[in-house]
Amino acid sequence: MSPSETGTAYVLKMYPRFSETFIVSEILAREAAGDRIEIFSLRPPNDPRFHHELARVQAPVTYIERPTKTIDLWESLRMAEAAGLTGAVARNFADLAAATADDAAQAINLAVALQGRNIRHMHVHFASVATSVARLASAITGIPYSFTAHAVDIFREPVVDEDLRTKLEQAHHAITISSFNLNYLRRRFPASTSRLHLVRNGLELARFPYREPKSPGSTVRISAVGRLVEKKGFQHLLPAAAELLGQGFSFDLRIAGTGTLAGEFESDIARLGLGGHVSLIGAQTQDQIHDLLSSSDIFVAPCVVGADGNADGMPTVLLEAMATGVPCISTTVTGIPEVIRNGRTGVLVRPGNPHALARAILQLGSPRTDRATLARNARTLIEDEFDVHRQAAVLRSLCHPERQVA
Repeated sequence: MSPSETGTAYVLKMYPRFSETFIVSEILAREAAGDRIEIFSLRPPNDPRFHHELARVQAPVTYIERPTKTIDLWESLRMAEAAGLTGAVARNFADLAAATADDAAQAINLAVALQGRNIRHMHVHFASVATSVARLASAITGIPYSFTAHAVDIFREPVVDEDLRTKLEQAHHAITISSFNLNYLRRRFPASTSRLHLVRNGLELARFPYREPKSPGSTVRISAVGRLVEKKGFQHLLPAAAELLGQGFSFDLRIAGTGTLAGEFESDIARLGLGGHVSLIGAQTQDQIHDLLSSSDIFVAPCVVGADGNADGMPTVLLEAMATGVPCISTTVTGIPEVIRNGRTGVLVRPGNPHALARAILQLGSPRTDRATLARNARTLIEDEFDVHRQAAVLRSLCHPERQVA
């Protein structure tokens, strides 16, 4: 595609990021639809592990310089002058001065980097640092921006209402990923959300072929995937596993992920006598996650709301498990009940309740449960509401006010 064609900039805090497969899927879908995409990353990657899907992304990546000393800021201003942006920087000086030094300097550097690229729109994931920088760069360049709000960026305690309100009001439009989030933000910012839309994170469905679930064998294979942090809820899954073991239920639970609670969980596994039944298998590539799901009888996402308000918006791996036909258990946190519809597409339990998790696992592990119907219903829901190519078409249309989607 010719660089002379107008394009969309994806402004991201860090690219690539091992855990953000949904962003890669979205970019790939937009490229497949003919969009010219360029990626601007505010931080270099800090994790050597990458998913092979990254090789399919055609978009060039530009890393925006981050100042480390005063002379870097002066260099940014000199570059802005050479790009003819001095007047725009001066007009927006009050806004820049109110930002952190990093955000202000990176906004100027991003504005300079956008010159001559024929970019007509900026889109950002997460209403935090990257949106702060894109908003300022938009004011300097006149290029409109939009952003997708997820969970940590709207629920966690450090979120400042006035900052989020400003971003919503100045954005060309904003997106969020669940009806729960949409209603929450509309209640919280009733005067600032007229251009806020629901667009779910999508999956490349061809990468997740459906398999009819088999009846579990004598040992039920259970999987869970996520960072080992409070909001993922694994601290409640381990005592649930101990309860199952005490009832003579035979299982093999594998938890994929890394995080700050890894040491605590290892100690809990030993203390609860779960060795040989529960394994922490570390971070896994996308292919390894596919293999884990394909070998699982049950997938569990025991999400909770953290003490600081942090919560999952819609775990991508839960959608992947549903797409591939693994019967799923999750909790009534944020938008999850929009996909796990109790008794229809999976089993839904109250968050933070090990006994409820144990009962749900017993239910899905029972030969009396119609696992096939649950799995088929789940796949149908994913096909209807989470096809990334449909979502890409909606994202494109939102750039045009006359084609906005309710």
